[in-house]
Amino acid sequence: MSIQKMTGVAVFAALVTVFSQMSLLIGPVPHTMQIFAVTLAGVVLGPKRGVLSIVVWELLGAFGLPVFAMAHGGLTSLLGPLVGFFIGFFIHAYVCGLTNNMRLIPAILCNILSLAVVYFLGVTGFWAEYNFLLGKAIPVSKAFAACAAPFIVFDIIKLVLAVTAGRRAVRILKKAGINLY
Repeated sequence: MSIQKMTGVAVFAALVTVFSQMSLLIGPVPHTMQIFAVTLAGVVLGPKRGVLSIVVWELLGAFGLPVFAMAHGGLTSLLGPLVGFFIGFFIHAYVCGLTNNMRLIPAILCNILSLAVVYFLGVTGFWAEYNFLLGKAIPVSKAFAACAAPFIVFDIIKLVLAVTAGRRAVRILKKAGINLY
């Protein structure tokens, strides 16, 4: 991998960190700009390097750096009730990178399906953590209401903005002779 592409991965790991700090606590799950940043990483860097930037971000957090929402870090944050979202971010970045050569509307629709996978994994992880590890029985509907329902519309808006901005950034970078894909 070239220095230019490694730098792109590092920059996007940093961008996900910065966008993670833009948060508003709504229930047990903070409302952040992470989906915007993860989508942007996939679109600009492509599937492999987009995922790699998320791996770097999550590893930094796993080692205790405060890179997650509300300046949290450590394995307890990564493997806590939001573990499904952290896993889903890998899939989402990958899919966003794959849709770069599609027309805009089909790409957005594919990325929305990818976002649905993030939500499925996130709600499942949240529900499993509470039911099996914390011993607090909650139905799936309450898990969905706590960590998915309040965020869906806003995340779709952020996704559309990120896909649009990311495609524009790729065109601008290509004109400058920079290919991070």
